[in-house]
Amino acid sequence: MCGIAGIYNFTSESQDLEVLKQFTDSMEHRGPDGSGYDFLNNDRLGLGHRRLSILDLTNAGHQPFHYMDRYCMVYNGEIFNFGGIKANLITKGYTFRSETDTEVVIAAYDCFGLNCFEQFNGMWALALWDNQKKQLILSRDRYGVKPLYYSQFSQSFAFASETRAFKFLRGFNRQIDERNYEITLKNNYALEGIGYTIFKDIFQVLPGHYLVIDETKSIQQRRWYDIRERLKPTPSDYKKQSNKFYELFRDACRIRLVSDVKVATALSGGLDSSSIYSTVFDILNTENNQRTNKDSQLAVSAIFPGLENDERQYVEKVIDYTKGNIEWVTTDTENLTEDIERDTELFDGISNAPITAISAIYKGMRNAGITVSLDGHGVDEMLYGYLYMVYDLWLEAVKEQNAREADDNALTLSGLYSPAYQESKKLELKKISQQSINAISRIKWRLKKIAHLNKMETLNYIPINLPPLSDKPYDFSSYNIKNRILFYEFFQNSLPTLLRNFDRAGMMNSVEIRMPFLDYRVVEYIFSLPFKSKIGNGFTKRILREAMSKKMNEEVRKRTYKVGIASPFENWATHYLKNWFELKIKKLKVDEQQKYLNLLNQFYNTGNMKLLEEIWYKLNLELIK
Repeated sequence: MCGIAGIYNFTSESQDLEVLKQFTDSMEHRGPDGSGYDFLNNDRLGLGHRRLSILDLTNAGHQPFHYMDRYCMVYNGEIFNFGGIKANLITKGYTFRSETDTEVVIAAYDCFGLNCFEQFNGMWALALWDNQKKQLILSRDRYGVKPLYYSQFSQSFAFASETRAFKFLRGFNRQIDERNYEITLKNNYALEGIGYTIFKDIFQVLPGHYLVIDETKSIQQRRWYDIRERLKPTPSDYKKQSNKFYELFRDACRIRLVSDVKVATALSGGLDSSSIYSTVFDILNTENNQRTNKDSQLAVSAIFPGLENDERQYVEKVIDYTKGNIEWVTTDTENLTEDIERDTELFDGISNAPITAISAIYKGMRNAGITVSLDGHGVDEMLYGYLYMVYDLWLEAVKEQNAREADDNALTLSGLYSPAYQESKKLELKKISQQSINAISRIKWRLKKIAHLNKMETLNYIPINLPPLSDKPYDFSSYNIKNRILFYEFFQNSLPTLLRNFDRAGMMNSVEIRMPFLDYRVVEYIFSLPFKSKIGNGFTKRILREAMSKKMNEEVRKRTYKVGIASPFENWATHYLKNWFELKIKKLKVDEQQKYLNLLNQFYNTGNMKLLEEIWYKLNLELIK
């Protein structure tokens, strides 16, 4: 796991080492264990690398990595099935001088060409120079776990693992794109899934795509992975579905334990991370896997004592079940303002609250000597894990006058609320379902009676209308609403942004995050399952709950109330940040100061979080400029 960078001059001008180093070393936090810089193609191409050592801790893993006197690559990620690929390549006559997956990636490219990506089970962003073809290939994993940004400017092409690196690229004037910034303020998730950023002329290599850069200077992203072509029949029997799911999920956890350093689990106390930790713990205690650090049974959990989003009681149930070890992480309120400023500047994006509570988890891991974390991201988007997704299912059932489905969705939806409100919410929703089935024209009026739901707008599941960067952009508009919700959330809305956020939160603390639920075998299997296997009978994520029966704490397995990992921003603002807010606002332009001071006073008088969000957006922007 690393930070990569590169600059390609289309003119005959040679590269400057100091320019490449400054560009690359701005990402030192992604790779504190070493650095490397190389010039190729008559010094017109410079490749830079910052290393976080996880596989083959020797100098044999140094990058940029040269192979066969033809290839040179910088690479960020892990190919978890590289052992099997390597064994196959050896039978074809390939030899290897390291124990890295990096060398296997290059050899696979030499053997299979661009089709090699289909063999990889992992997460990656890479740049590979083919000296024979005089081509630079950039590639990104199927679902975009690892980031890769690029820009074409002034007869040059540059790429890096972070948008922040472009602040340090000499000759590049990094500016906010006002249109994209305004889009982000309306929807934090809008840009990431379609490859745009809030910065002018900085784009992403899209998940499941590659670029080929050569003397023609043309930049066209080509899709190499398409979920629409990967769906397949599944067993009709629910128990067989569950057994197959567990088989895939367990193996996804197993291969993500391959590491020459310790691995820990980020444990929240929810179903997803608890399933991973319980499975990992069982694997480590029952299987003898090669190249797995046996001292990888640590759980790390962020807690917020006295606050509503504290999940310690559920985490303790998981730990009691496994008898494993845990490291508790609490917010360092004494240094909160300094942490917020540092984290926001390194985050280099716009969010509706500071990323510090998330960053603290990985900071705690690093302090405990951990550099690899197993996290539970991705399954919510595939199995209706968010309240607003179930809300839209319920509303659609009401509109379609499907009373049975509306009642079932109402039961599931109510379970996502805090236990204190679940029963009243269930009765409220069912009553509205029944009354509205034959009075569709009055739905909107009746919905306003639901205090927690009337603030929501049903999503159309249509992405922002910006020019597509892909040769084959995803379009799920023709799918029925049940499928459209899942495909849109996973590929274009919430998941791409979540992956960006956690990548930056982990890597700003030099911690790699691995995600078993994003194993492509698991993803393709879940998307192939019928609707009733994903949600129903009062539960989201049905197939996961069924698969984990008798394999984890029962109360956590059946727990429906979802908290999620987020900063307790209202509490912070009220107790720790008032002076900091005022100080930062007084550094704004004179004509803006009074506006934001008034908003701050209104927030403290009313507790209206929309006001706090507006203030934060402004300060967030100032901290990343």
